[in-house]
Amino acid sequence: MNPELLEQIFHSKLFITLCVVAVILLVRGLLTLAIARSNWAKADKRRRINTVHNIGNLLLVIGVIAVWVTELRDFALSIAAFSVAIVLALREAVQCLVGGLYQANMRSFTVGDWIKVGDQFGEVTDSDWLSTTLLEIDPHGLGNGYTGTTLYIPNNAFFTQPVKNLNFMRRYIEHTFSITRERSEINPFEAKKFIAERLKEHCESFREVAERYCKLIENRMGVELSGPDAKVSVTTNDLGHDVITATVFCPREEATNIEQLVTEDFYAFWFEKTKQLKDSA
Repeated sequence: MNPELLEQIFHSKLFITLCVVAVILLVRGLLTLAIARSNWAKADKRRRINTVHNIGNLLLVIGVIAVWVTELRDFALSIAAFSVAIVLALREAVQCLVGGLYQANMRSFTVGDWIKVGDQFGEVTDSDWLSTTLLEIDPHGLGNGYTGTTLYIPNNAFFTQPVKNLNFMRRYIEHTFSITRERSEINPFEAKKFIAERLKEHCESFREVAERYCKLIENRMGVELSGPDAKVSVTTNDLGHDVITATVFCPREEATNIEQLVTEDFYAFWFEKTKQLKDSA
């Protein structure tokens, strides 16, 4: 072909490519701005913005390929001898792409869900064709559970590691805490009974909701939880101290408060018993 004609074709396709990219980016930006200013809930906005970005990226790839399909075909034929090396080099990227398609088809989670991938826990903040971004959480932690660490999970991990949706653990958790005291003349099993009664009193306000939610989680996730009735046990540690351990199924935001209230009740009980023993001595 005439070199001048080739140069004209190249420049014209380059101009068309720039126009396609500019139009798609403009439309994506306008849609993102419209969603951000809408009255939808914050979680819905994040999901829709994530979807718009993914579709926009896909259209960018399709548009560029459509413009340069002839040149790409000639280029692919010209490097046929290196095809094996290219496949090996792109193996991880292809696996990530297939993993993203697999996850999108399975709909195992969406943006805003709490999930577990292997040993990693996190809230999904972004998901594209190659990777998934998680804001790390401690599923048994207190407060909002966030650790402040961002995790980037390649989508091929969905083929090699189990994925669990922990969305049902956002509201209620199985919280365990322990109280340790040196050995004394006070019977620790009296303290066990006292703590069990205090836990029942502190959890009475949300008992019915906790019972329904506990059954829902057990049915959906196939696990057994302690249930709305708190569990209290007495053990000893390596130093010979008494350890009273309590496990309670409660709202995440109430876990710290319940632990502090029970600890306060226990020490009041312990000091009262100690005082009675001294007075009777």
